[in-house]
Amino acid sequence: MNKCPINYFVDNMIFNADNSVWAVYRLKGYDYDFLDVSSKLSVLNKMTRFLCGILTDAQILGIPIEQNNKEHFRRLRQGLRKSDPLYDAAYSHAEETEKYLMETNAGGDDNDYAFYFVAKLADNTEYEIITSLKETWQYFVKGPKNAIDILLNTDTKDILNSKLEECRRFAKKYFDSQDKKMELSKVEGEELQWLLRRGNYRGLSYPANLFYSNANYDTWQPQKEEIQIGEEVVIRPYKKDIVNLFSGTVRHKGRTLQIQHDRETSYQTFLVLTNIPDDIEYPDTEWLYMLQQYNVQAEFCLHVRAVEHRQALTKLDDKKQEISSQIENVEEAASRVPEDLEIGIEYADALEAELKMLKAPVLYSTVSICLAANSQEKLEEKVLIIRNAYEDIQFVLERPVAEQYKLYLNHIPSVGNTVKDYVIPLSPMMLAGGVIGAVHELGDKEGPYVGTTGAERKQVFLNMGRACLMNLSASATLYGDLGYGKSFNANLLLMLVVLYGGYGLIFDPKGERGHWEKEFSLFKGLITTVELSTAPEFKGKLDPFIIYRDDIHAATEVAYNVLMEQCRIRAKSQEDTAIKEALNRMKKEYKQGHRQLSMTRLCEILRSFEKSDSLYKIGMDMARSIELDKEIGMSGLLFGDGTEEAIKLDNRLSIIMIQNLKLPSPQTQKEDYTSEERLATVIMMVLGEFAKKFALTPRKVFSAILFDESWALGKTTAGINLIDFLTRMGRSLYCGVILNGHSVLDIPSEGIRNTISYKFCFHTNNEGEAERMCKYMGIADTPENREAFMSLGNAQCMFRDLDGHVGKLEFDAVFQDVIEVFSTTPVQESGEDELLKPEEDLTEDSLELNLLTKEVIQ
Repeated sequence: MNKCPINYFVDNMIFNADNSVWAVYRLKGYDYDFLDVSSKLSVLNKMTRFLCGILTDAQILGIPIEQNNKEHFRRLRQGLRKSDPLYDAAYSHAEETEKYLMETNAGGDDNDYAFYFVAKLADNTEYEIITSLKETWQYFVKGPKNAIDILLNTDTKDILNSKLEECRRFAKKYFDSQDKKMELSKVEGEELQWLLRRGNYRGLSYPANLFYSNANYDTWQPQKEEIQIGEEVVIRPYKKDIVNLFSGTVRHKGRTLQIQHDRETSYQTFLVLTNIPDDIEYPDTEWLYMLQQYNVQAEFCLHVRAVEHRQALTKLDDKKQEISSQIENVEEAASRVPEDLEIGIEYADALEAELKMLKAPVLYSTVSICLAANSQEKLEEKVLIIRNAYEDIQFVLERPVAEQYKLYLNHIPSVGNTVKDYVIPLSPMMLAGGVIGAVHELGDKEGPYVGTTGAERKQVFLNMGRACLMNLSASATLYGDLGYGKSFNANLLLMLVVLYGGYGLIFDPKGERGHWEKEFSLFKGLITTVELSTAPEFKGKLDPFIIYRDDIHAATEVAYNVLMEQCRIRAKSQEDTAIKEALNRMKKEYKQGHRQLSMTRLCEILRSFEKSDSLYKIGMDMARSIELDKEIGMSGLLFGDGTEEAIKLDNRLSIIMIQNLKLPSPQTQKEDYTSEERLATVIMMVLGEFAKKFALTPRKVFSAILFDESWALGKTTAGINLIDFLTRMGRSLYCGVILNGHSVLDIPSEGIRNTISYKFCFHTNNEGEAERMCKYMGIADTPENREAFMSLGNAQCMFRDLDGHVGKLEFDAVFQDVIEVFSTTPVQESGEDELLKPEEDLTEDSLELNLLTKEVIQ
C-alpha cells in the first residue's frame, strides 16, 4: 500500500507527509499568437526572470480545463425567469444546443488551459514540522518544559501553529516578489481541492465531484483538531479526509495506469522528455505551448530544482571534465567518439556560456506529459499524436514502463520529484522558451453558445450583459467587407440577448428584417415592426416634438440638430440665431400648457417674427425652405403637426425599418452629399433618439440596441454624441449597443474607440484596413496578422473579448430555421416546369452553379 503523500492543506499551503510545505499559485494567462517578435522576446525575458526567482524546488503544471457543457447549460437554464413569455423557447433553445454540441462534439473536449506554480517554501530542515532536531533544540532553549510537553504529545503529522504562521508570512513574501514578474493569484478553497482531486478523473466524460461542507455548497476544508499544549497550539489533521480526495483504484498495466471508478475507468499514461535540442529557435519552437494546438488534453508537469549560479558552474565544470575524460579514453583507444558524448560536451559549453552571460541558476528539470482517455484505444491515438509532434522537432520522448506510478505521483501538486532518472539541466531561458502561461481563451464562462475558435474548434460562449455587471461598457462593433456575415451575426448576438431574458431594438435602414414578425416563430407575438416610408400615415413619425412629447428640452435640442444638419447652417450665423429664437418661443408655449408642438409649429414661429425684427426676412426664408423640403421624399417623416402618435418600443424586440433610405457611400465626403444623402444621415441621427429613449427606460434585465449601417451616425455631431452616450452610459443603464459598419474608420473618436468592449473584425480585401484592424484589436501589425484578417471566410472573424483575449471565431447559429430567417442571400426559386430533366446534359460547371445558388450564407 502506498501512503498518501499529503497530510493537510489550508489557505494556499499544502503540508506533506515528507514534512515539506508548498504554496500554490495560479499564473494569469496571456495571449501569444498575435504578438510580434519583439513582444514574444519580452514574454521570454519576463518568464526567464520569473524562473530565476525559484528558491529551491518548484512544480509547474499546465492543466487542460474541460468545458463542462452539462453544468454550463444547467446554469444557463437555471438563470431563466419562469414568468418570462420566452421561458419555454429559451429553455428549449439551451437544451437543443447542448444536444447539438454533444452530438457533433463541436469544440472538442476542452476549452482552456490553466497554469499553476507550486513553490516549496524552503528546505525540509528549515520548515518541516516538529520532527526537526534543530527546531527541537530551539524549543528546549526557549522553554524546556513546554518543549518536553510538545514532544511527548505530538506525532509527525501534527503542525505547530507558530510554524503555520511562519509559513504564511514566507508565502506572502514570496508571492509579492514573484507577482511583479508574472501575475499570480493564490489558489485556495474549492480550486485547491479540485486541483488535488481531479487527477484520478482525467479523460473521463464527467468531472470529479467536489466535497462541500453542507447542502448550501459552502467551501469544504479538511478536518483538524486544535490542541493546546503548554504555550503552543498544535494542529492535528484528520488524515482520512485528504485520502478521500484521491478516490479510485489504481492498477499498473504495462505503460498505462488504469484508475477504476464506479462509472468509468480512466486510462492514463505518462511520457518524459529525455533530450531537448540545444539549437531550437525562439520564437517558432514553443515546445510546451504546442501541446494546446493538438487539443488532446495533454497535461504537462515540470519539476524544477534550482542550483545557485556559482554552484551550478562548479557542477557543470565537473560534468564537462567527466565527459572530456571519456572522450580522451575513446580517442586513445583509436575508436570513434560516440555521438552522445559529442552532443553532451556541446550542450555543456552552450549552457555554460548562457549561464555566465545571464548570471542565472541551473534548473535541474523533469518534464513529463500526461495523456488520458476513457478507453485504451483513444489513449493510444493521443500518444501517437504527441509522439509524432515531438519527433518532428527532434525532441526525445520516452514512455517508461516501470516508472508510470511514480510519474503519476509527480503530477500531484506539491509532491516532490519521485523520478530522478530523467532530470535534465536547463537554463531558465531554455525552459521559458517552451512558453508557459499562454492561453487560447475566448468569450465568457457563461451565456449562450455563439460559435467555435479557430483550428482547435473550442466552444465560445458570450454574455454581453456581464460587461455592465463589471462596470464596463457592453458595446460591440462588427466591421469588414460585405458578404461575410456581419449583419447575420449581429442579428444572432441580439437575438440571444432577447431570447435569454432581455429586450432588443434594431435600426434597419436597408429594410432586411421586414419578414421577421411573420416568419420568426421563436418570437411570435413579441416583435413590433415599424416600417417607415413616404406614405401619408407615417408623416411626422420622426418629428422631434412627437418623439419627446413630454420633454421640451430634449425635443428642442434634437430639432436644432436636425435643422443645422439639413439646412447646412453654420454656428453663430443669423440663421442659427433665428432657429434658437424660435425654439425659445416654443419652450415658452410649452410652459403655458401647449402640448401639440411640432416642426410645423416651428415654421409658423419663424414666419411670425415682426417686420421690425432683423430676423424677419431670415425667418421667412427659412420657413419657406423648410416647408418646401418637407414635401420632398422622406422629409415628411420629420415634420408633424403635433397630433401624430408616437412610436412605441415596449415589446421584447422592436424593429424600425425605413424603405428607400438613400444612404451615401461610407467613402463619400460629407460636403459631397446630395440632398437625399444628407437627409438620410439626418434621419439616422433622429432614429438614434429612439435608441436613447430605449436605453433610458428602466429595466431589471439587460437590453441591447443594434444599429445597422452605423457608420452613418458618425457623419453628424448629434450622431457622434449619441454613440458616445450609449457606449459610456450603457453600463449604468444595463444596456448594450451593437454597431454594424464597414471599416474601423467608422468609429468617430479615440474616446469612443476606447469604450468598445467586444470587437468583431470580419474579412477585408484592403491591406490598409487590415493594418487598422490589427491596431484596433490591440495586436501587432505584422504581415502574418494582416493576412489573418484577409484570409477569413464566411461567418469567421477575429474577436477581442471583454477580458482582452483575441482569437479567431467562427459563428454558429445552430438552428436551420434561425439561419433561414437571418439570411439575406437571395435564393432562386424554380417551379416544376423549370426542373432539369434526367436526360439533360449537366456540365460540371452548371452543377456547381446550381449548388451555389442554394447555399445559405450566414
